[in-house]
Amino acid sequence: MVETPDPAASAATPAGAANAARAAESATAAAPPGPWHLVDVPCDFCGEADADVLLTGRDRAFGLAGTFAVVRCRACGLVRTNPQPTPESLATAYPEAYSPYQGGTRSPRPPTGALRWALVNIRGYPLGEPAGPVLRALLGPWARWRLARRRNVGYLPYTGEGRLLDVGCGAGRYLARMAAAGWTAEGLDASPTAVRVCREAGLVCHQGTLPGAALPAGSFDAVTLWAALEHVPSPLATLRAARDLLRPGGHVLASVPNIASLAARHFGAAWYGLDLPRHLTHFSPATLARHFKKAGLEVERIHQRARPTFTRHSYAWLAEETGKGRHRRLARSRLRVGLMAAAGRLLGQADDLAAIARRP
Repeated sequence: MVETPDPAASAATPAGAANAARAAESATAAAPPGPWHLVDVPCDFCGEADADVLLTGRDRAFGLAGTFAVVRCRACGLVRTNPQPTPESLATAYPEAYSPYQGGTRSPRPPTGALRWALVNIRGYPLGEPAGPVLRALLGPWARWRLARRRNVGYLPYTGEGRLLDVGCGAGRYLARMAAAGWTAEGLDASPTAVRVCREAGLVCHQGTLPGAALPAGSFDAVTLWAALEHVPSPLATLRAARDLLRPGGHVLASVPNIASLAARHFGAAWYGLDLPRHLTHFSPATLARHFKKAGLEVERIHQRARPTFTRHSYAWLAEETGKGRHRRLARSRLRVGLMAAAGRLLGQADDLAAIARRP
Protein backbone atom coordinates (compact mmCIF):
# COMPACT_ATOMS: atom_id res chain seq x y z
CA MET A 1 0.00 0.00 0.00
CA VAL A 2 1.18 3.52 -0.80
CA GLU A 3 1.01 5.52 2.42
CA THR A 4 -0.26 9.11 2.27
CA PRO A 5 -1.60 11.42 4.93
CA ASP A 6 -5.30 10.86 5.65
CA PRO A 7 -7.27 14.08 4.89
CA ALA A 8 -9.44 13.49 7.93
CA ALA A 9 -6.45 13.23 10.21
CA SER A 10 -4.50 16.32 9.14
CA ALA A 11 -3.59 18.51 12.10
CA ALA A 12 -3.72 22.29 12.02
CA THR A 13 -0.19 23.11 13.06
CA PRO A 14 2.34 25.85 12.28
CA ALA A 15 4.48 23.15 10.69
CA GLY A 16 1.63 22.40 8.30
CA ALA A 17 1.51 26.01 7.16
CA ALA A 18 5.25 25.97 6.60
CA ASN A 19 4.91 22.77 4.58
CA ALA A 20 2.20 24.36 2.45
CA ALA A 21 4.38 27.38 1.77
CA ARG A 22 7.36 25.23 0.81
CA ALA A 23 5.19 23.10 -1.49
CA ALA A 24 3.81 26.22 -3.18
CA GLU A 25 7.32 27.58 -3.73
CA SER A 26 8.47 24.23 -5.14
CA ALA A 27 5.52 23.95 -7.53
CA THR A 28 5.92 27.51 -8.76
CA ALA A 29 9.64 27.09 -9.30
CA ALA A 30 9.13 23.85 -11.23
CA ALA A 31 6.47 25.25 -13.57
CA PRO A 32 7.51 25.75 -17.18
CA PRO A 33 8.10 29.28 -18.49
CA GLY A 34 5.86 31.16 -20.90
CA PRO A 35 2.06 30.93 -20.70
CA TRP A 36 2.06 28.29 -17.93
CA HIS A 37 1.63 30.08 -14.57
CA LEU A 38 0.57 28.95 -11.12
CA VAL A 39 -1.00 31.09 -8.42
CA ASP A 40 -1.94 30.60 -4.77
CA VAL A 41 -5.69 30.53 -4.23
CA PRO A 42 -7.78 30.55 -1.05
CA CYS A 43 -10.37 27.91 -0.22
CA ASP A 44 -13.35 28.13 -2.57
CA PHE A 45 -15.85 27.33 0.19
CA CYS A 46 -14.77 29.50 3.11
CA GLY A 47 -12.16 31.87 1.65
CA GLU A 48 -9.45 30.93 4.14
CA ALA A 49 -5.84 30.51 2.98
CA ASP A 50 -4.37 28.31 5.75
CA ALA A 51 -4.03 24.70 4.70
CA ASP A 52 -2.03 21.53 5.36
CA VAL A 53 -0.25 19.64 2.58
CA LEU A 54 -1.62 16.14 2.03
CA LEU A 55 0.62 15.11 -0.87
CA THR A 56 2.46 16.40 -3.91
CA GLY A 57 2.20 14.91 -7.38
CA ARG A 58 2.86 15.46 -11.04
CA ASP A 59 0.96 15.39 -14.31
CA ARG A 60 0.92 11.66 -15.03
CA ALA A 61 -1.41 11.88 -18.02
CA PHE A 62 0.46 14.36 -20.25
CA GLY A 63 3.74 15.03 -18.46
CA LEU A 64 3.39 18.79 -18.02
CA ALA A 65 6.37 20.13 -16.10
CA GLY A 66 6.13 20.88 -12.41
CA THR A 67 4.96 19.34 -9.17
CA PHE A 68 1.61 20.17 -7.65
CA ALA A 69 0.56 20.24 -4.01
CA VAL A 70 -2.79 18.95 -2.77
CA VAL A 71 -3.80 20.72 0.43
CA ARG A 72 -6.63 20.55 2.96
CA CYS A 73 -8.26 23.74 4.25
CA ARG A 74 -7.83 24.05 8.01
CA ALA A 75 -11.10 25.90 8.44
CA CYS A 76 -13.59 23.75 6.52
CA GLY A 77 -11.72 20.65 5.31
CA LEU A 78 -12.10 21.24 1.56
CA VAL A 79 -9.20 19.72 -0.40
CA ARG A 80 -7.76 21.69 -3.31
CA THR A 81 -4.75 21.83 -5.60
CA ASN A 82 -2.64 24.80 -4.54
CA PRO A 83 -1.06 26.65 -6.20
CA GLN A 84 -3.27 26.26 -9.28
CA PRO A 85 -2.89 27.20 -12.93
CA THR A 86 -4.24 30.68 -13.58
CA PRO A 87 -7.48 30.82 -15.61
CA GLU A 88 -5.48 32.30 -18.51
CA SER A 89 -3.01 29.39 -18.62
CA LEU A 90 -5.39 26.57 -17.65
CA ALA A 91 -5.97 25.65 -21.32
CA THR A 92 -2.33 24.49 -21.45
CA ALA A 93 -3.34 21.52 -19.29
CA TYR A 94 -5.86 20.32 -21.91
CA PRO A 95 -4.02 19.24 -25.09
CA GLU A 96 -5.84 18.06 -28.19
CA ALA A 97 -5.29 14.47 -27.02
CA TYR A 98 -7.43 15.04 -23.89
CA SER A 99 -9.75 12.02 -23.99
CA PRO A 100 -13.16 13.69 -23.38
CA TYR A 101 -12.63 15.65 -26.62
CA GLN A 102 -11.87 12.56 -28.66
CA GLY A 103 -14.00 10.38 -30.87
CA GLY A 104 -17.11 11.04 -32.86
CA THR A 105 -20.43 11.26 -31.06
CA ARG A 106 -22.68 8.31 -31.79
CA SER A 107 -26.41 8.69 -32.33
CA PRO A 108 -27.85 6.40 -29.65
CA ARG A 109 -31.27 4.86 -29.98
CA PRO A 110 -34.04 5.76 -27.52
CA PRO A 111 -34.20 3.56 -24.39
CA THR A 112 -36.08 0.31 -24.85
CA GLY A 113 -37.51 -2.50 -22.75
CA ALA A 114 -37.40 -2.37 -18.97
CA LEU A 115 -35.42 0.87 -18.86
CA ARG A 116 -37.96 2.60 -21.07
CA TRP A 117 -40.81 1.37 -18.83
CA ALA A 118 -39.04 2.69 -15.74
CA LEU A 119 -38.34 6.09 -17.33
CA VAL A 120 -41.95 6.53 -18.45
CA ASN A 121 -43.58 5.38 -15.22
CA ILE A 122 -41.13 6.57 -12.57
CA ARG A 123 -39.34 9.57 -14.10
CA GLY A 124 -42.11 10.93 -16.37
CA TYR A 125 -40.25 10.61 -19.71
CA PRO A 126 -42.29 11.27 -22.89
CA LEU A 127 -41.50 7.88 -24.40
CA GLY A 128 -44.95 6.31 -24.25
CA GLU A 129 -48.13 6.01 -22.23
CA PRO A 130 -47.76 5.27 -18.50
CA ALA A 131 -49.03 1.97 -17.14
CA GLY A 132 -52.03 1.75 -14.86
CA PRO A 133 -51.74 2.57 -11.15
CA VAL A 134 -51.85 -1.06 -10.02
CA LEU A 135 -49.02 -2.14 -12.29
CA ARG A 136 -46.97 0.93 -11.36
CA ALA A 137 -47.43 0.14 -7.66
CA LEU A 138 -46.37 -3.47 -8.16
CA LEU A 139 -43.34 -2.79 -10.34
CA GLY A 140 -42.36 0.58 -8.87
CA PRO A 141 -39.72 -0.72 -6.36
CA TRP A 142 -38.03 -2.81 -9.06
CA ALA A 143 -38.05 0.10 -11.51
CA ARG A 144 -36.53 2.47 -8.91
CA TRP A 145 -33.80 -0.06 -8.16
CA ARG A 146 -33.00 -0.27 -11.85
CA LEU A 147 -32.81 3.51 -12.19
CA ALA A 148 -30.43 3.72 -9.20
CA ARG A 149 -27.82 1.59 -10.96
CA ARG A 150 -24.62 3.46 -11.85
CA ARG A 151 -25.22 3.53 -15.60
CA ASN A 152 -28.72 4.99 -15.15
CA VAL A 153 -28.03 7.73 -12.59
CA GLY A 154 -27.92 10.32 -15.38
CA TYR A 155 -31.59 9.86 -16.24
CA LEU A 156 -32.86 12.74 -14.12
CA PRO A 157 -36.59 13.25 -13.51
CA TYR A 158 -38.21 14.71 -16.62
CA THR A 159 -39.84 17.98 -15.56
CA GLY A 160 -41.21 21.14 -17.13
CA GLU A 161 -40.41 21.53 -20.82
CA GLY A 162 -37.64 18.93 -20.65
CA ARG A 163 -34.78 21.33 -21.36
CA LEU A 164 -31.35 20.08 -20.25
CA LEU A 165 -27.92 21.74 -20.30
CA ASP A 166 -24.81 19.55 -20.05
CA VAL A 167 -21.90 21.69 -18.80
CA GLY A 168 -18.46 20.46 -19.83
CA CYS A 169 -20.12 18.22 -22.40
CA GLY A 170 -16.90 17.16 -24.17
CA ALA A 171 -17.64 15.24 -27.35
CA GLY A 172 -21.34 15.07 -26.43
CA ARG A 173 -21.92 11.39 -25.60
CA TYR A 174 -24.23 12.07 -22.65
CA LEU A 175 -25.82 14.96 -24.53
CA ALA A 176 -26.76 12.65 -27.41
CA ARG A 177 -28.10 10.01 -25.01
CA MET A 178 -30.40 12.51 -23.32
CA ALA A 179 -31.62 13.86 -26.65
CA ALA A 180 -32.51 10.30 -27.66
CA ALA A 181 -34.42 9.88 -24.40
CA GLY A 182 -36.67 12.85 -25.13
CA TRP A 183 -34.89 15.85 -23.63
CA THR A 184 -34.33 19.08 -25.51
CA ALA A 185 -30.62 18.86 -24.75
CA GLU A 186 -27.90 21.47 -25.21
CA GLY A 187 -24.20 21.37 -24.38
CA LEU A 188 -21.68 23.89 -23.06
CA ASP A 189 -17.91 23.50 -23.22
CA ALA A 190 -14.90 25.79 -23.15
CA SER A 191 -13.07 23.73 -25.78
CA PRO A 192 -13.51 24.73 -29.45
CA THR A 193 -12.65 21.12 -30.35
CA ALA A 194 -15.44 19.72 -28.20
CA VAL A 195 -17.96 22.23 -29.53
CA ARG A 196 -17.02 21.41 -33.12
CA VAL A 197 -17.36 17.64 -32.55
CA CYS A 198 -20.82 18.12 -31.00
CA ARG A 199 -22.05 20.39 -33.77
CA GLU A 200 -20.78 18.03 -36.47
CA ALA A 201 -22.94 15.34 -34.81
CA GLY A 202 -25.99 17.60 -35.10
CA LEU A 203 -26.11 18.56 -31.42
CA VAL A 204 -26.76 22.04 -30.04
CA CYS A 205 -23.60 23.16 -28.27
CA HIS A 206 -22.40 26.52 -26.94
CA GLN A 207 -18.82 27.55 -26.30
CA GLY A 208 -18.24 29.03 -22.86
CA THR A 209 -18.19 28.36 -19.14
CA LEU A 210 -20.31 28.77 -16.03
CA PRO A 211 -20.45 31.45 -14.85
CA GLY A 212 -20.10 33.54 -17.97
CA ALA A 213 -22.21 31.80 -20.62
CA ALA A 214 -24.82 34.02 -22.28
CA LEU A 215 -27.80 31.79 -21.47
CA PRO A 216 -31.18 33.03 -20.17
CA ALA A 217 -31.83 32.63 -16.44
CA GLY A 218 -34.55 30.17 -15.50
CA SER A 219 -34.58 28.53 -18.93
CA PHE A 220 -33.62 24.92 -18.11
CA ASP A 221 -35.18 22.05 -16.19
CA ALA A 222 -31.90 20.22 -15.58
CA VAL A 223 -28.21 21.12 -15.55
CA THR A 224 -25.60 18.37 -15.47
CA LEU A 225 -21.87 18.56 -14.78
CA TRP A 226 -20.28 15.20 -15.48
CA ALA A 227 -16.65 15.17 -14.29
CA ALA A 228 -16.64 18.96 -14.65
CA LEU A 229 -16.98 20.56 -11.22
CA GLU A 230 -13.48 19.50 -10.13
CA HIS A 231 -11.99 21.32 -13.15
CA VAL A 232 -13.38 24.83 -12.61
CA PRO A 233 -11.61 27.59 -10.63
CA SER A 234 -14.67 28.15 -8.39
CA PRO A 235 -17.09 25.22 -7.98
CA LEU A 236 -19.28 27.42 -5.76
CA ALA A 237 -19.67 30.10 -8.43
CA THR A 238 -20.36 27.39 -11.02
CA LEU A 239 -23.10 25.78 -8.92
CA ARG A 240 -24.70 29.17 -8.27
CA ALA A 241 -24.70 29.89 -12.00
CA ALA A 242 -26.25 26.47 -12.64
CA ARG A 243 -28.95 27.19 -10.04
CA ASP A 244 -29.76 30.50 -11.74
CA LEU A 245 -30.27 28.72 -15.07
CA LEU A 246 -32.86 26.39 -13.53
CA ARG A 247 -36.58 26.82 -13.23
CA PRO A 248 -37.94 26.18 -9.70
CA GLY A 249 -38.06 22.43 -9.12
CA GLY A 250 -35.28 21.76 -11.65
CA HIS A 251 -32.33 19.52 -10.90
CA VAL A 252 -28.55 19.80 -10.92
CA LEU A 253 -26.38 16.70 -11.19
CA ALA A 254 -22.63 16.82 -10.59
CA SER A 255 -20.23 13.87 -10.61
CA VAL A 256 -16.75 14.15 -9.09
CA PRO A 257 -13.96 11.81 -7.92
CA ASN A 258 -14.11 11.05 -4.19
CA ILE A 259 -10.97 12.16 -2.32
CA ALA A 260 -12.25 10.21 0.72
CA SER A 261 -12.38 6.95 -1.27
CA LEU A 262 -10.65 3.72 -0.37
CA ALA A 263 -8.62 3.93 -3.58
CA ALA A 264 -7.52 7.53 -2.95
CA ARG A 265 -5.99 6.50 0.37
CA HIS A 266 -4.45 3.35 -1.09
CA PHE A 267 -2.75 4.91 -4.12
CA GLY A 268 -1.87 8.37 -2.80
CA ALA A 269 -0.25 10.55 -5.46
CA ALA A 270 -0.73 7.76 -8.04
CA TRP A 271 -4.54 7.80 -7.67
CA TYR A 272 -6.16 8.31 -11.05
CA GLY A 273 -8.87 10.54 -9.60
CA LEU A 274 -6.35 13.28 -8.73
CA ASP A 275 -5.49 14.04 -12.39
CA LEU A 276 -3.15 16.88 -11.46
CA PRO A 277 -3.13 19.71 -12.38
CA ARG A 278 -6.49 19.57 -14.21
CA HIS A 279 -8.48 18.75 -11.06
CA LEU A 280 -8.45 21.91 -8.96
CA THR A 281 -10.83 20.82 -6.18
CA HIS A 282 -11.00 17.35 -4.63
CA PHE A 283 -14.37 16.61 -3.01
CA SER A 284 -15.54 14.24 -0.31
CA PRO A 285 -19.27 13.51 0.17
CA ALA A 286 -19.42 16.06 3.00
CA THR A 287 -17.66 18.91 1.19
CA LEU A 288 -19.66 18.29 -2.00
CA ALA A 289 -22.95 18.43 -0.08
CA ARG A 290 -21.89 21.68 1.64
CA HIS A 291 -21.08 23.27 -1.73
CA PHE A 292 -24.55 22.46 -3.05
CA LYS A 293 -26.24 23.80 0.07
CA LYS A 294 -24.27 27.06 0.06
CA ALA A 295 -25.15 27.50 -3.63
CA GLY A 296 -28.85 27.45 -2.74
CA LEU A 297 -29.62 23.89 -3.83
CA GLU A 298 -31.28 21.09 -1.86
CA VAL A 299 -29.34 17.82 -2.07
CA GLU A 300 -31.66 14.88 -2.69
CA ARG A 301 -29.08 12.13 -2.94
CA ILE A 302 -25.36 11.47 -3.34
CA HIS A 303 -24.69 8.24 -5.20
CA GLN A 304 -21.49 6.32 -4.44
CA ARG A 305 -20.29 4.88 -7.74
CA ALA A 306 -17.67 2.17 -8.18
CA ARG A 307 -15.24 2.95 -11.02
CA PRO A 308 -12.95 -0.02 -11.75
CA THR A 309 -11.25 2.06 -14.45
CA PHE A 310 -9.90 4.37 -11.73
CA THR A 311 -8.24 1.43 -9.98
CA ARG A 312 -6.86 -0.01 -13.21
CA HIS A 313 -5.26 3.28 -14.26
CA SER A 314 -3.96 3.87 -10.73
CA TYR A 315 -2.11 0.55 -10.73
CA ALA A 316 -0.69 1.35 -14.16
CA TRP A 317 0.59 4.73 -12.93
CA LEU A 318 1.99 3.08 -9.81
CA ALA A 319 3.80 0.55 -12.01
CA GLU A 320 5.42 3.41 -13.95
CA GLU A 321 6.68 4.82 -10.67
CA THR A 322 7.87 1.63 -8.96
CA GLY A 323 8.80 -0.50 -11.98
CA LYS A 324 7.27 -3.50 -10.18
CA GLY A 325 5.76 -6.25 -12.27
CA ARG A 326 3.24 -6.92 -9.50
CA HIS A 327 1.66 -3.53 -10.08
CA ARG A 328 1.53 -4.10 -13.84
CA ARG A 329 -0.20 -7.44 -13.30
CA LEU A 330 -2.71 -5.88 -10.92
CA ALA A 331 -3.54 -3.21 -13.52
CA ARG A 332 -4.61 -6.06 -15.84
CA SER A 333 -6.43 -8.12 -13.20
CA ARG A 334 -10.16 -7.61 -13.71
CA LEU A 335 -10.94 -9.68 -10.60
CA ARG A 336 -8.71 -7.72 -8.20
CA VAL A 337 -9.68 -4.37 -9.71
CA GLY A 338 -13.39 -5.21 -9.61
CA LEU A 339 -13.23 -6.43 -6.01
CA MET A 340 -11.40 -3.32 -4.83
CA ALA A 341 -13.89 -1.01 -6.57
CA ALA A 342 -16.83 -2.96 -5.14
CA ALA A 343 -15.34 -2.90 -1.64
CA GLY A 344 -15.06 0.87 -1.76
CA ARG A 345 -18.72 1.23 -2.72
CA LEU A 346 -19.92 -1.20 -0.02
CA LEU A 347 -17.91 0.69 2.61
CA GLY A 348 -19.30 4.04 1.49
CA GLN A 349 -15.87 5.01 0.13
CA ALA A 350 -16.39 4.59 -3.62
CA ASP A 351 -14.20 6.15 -6.30
CA ASP A 352 -16.81 8.53 -7.65
CA LEU A 353 -19.72 10.61 -6.36
CA ALA A 354 -22.82 11.73 -8.25
CA ALA A 355 -24.84 14.33 -6.35
CA ILE A 356 -28.37 15.25 -7.39
CA ALA A 357 -29.89 18.44 -6.01
CA ARG A 358 -33.03 20.47 -6.62
CA ARG A 359 -33.66 24.18 -6.91
CA PRO A 360 -36.40 25.06 -4.37
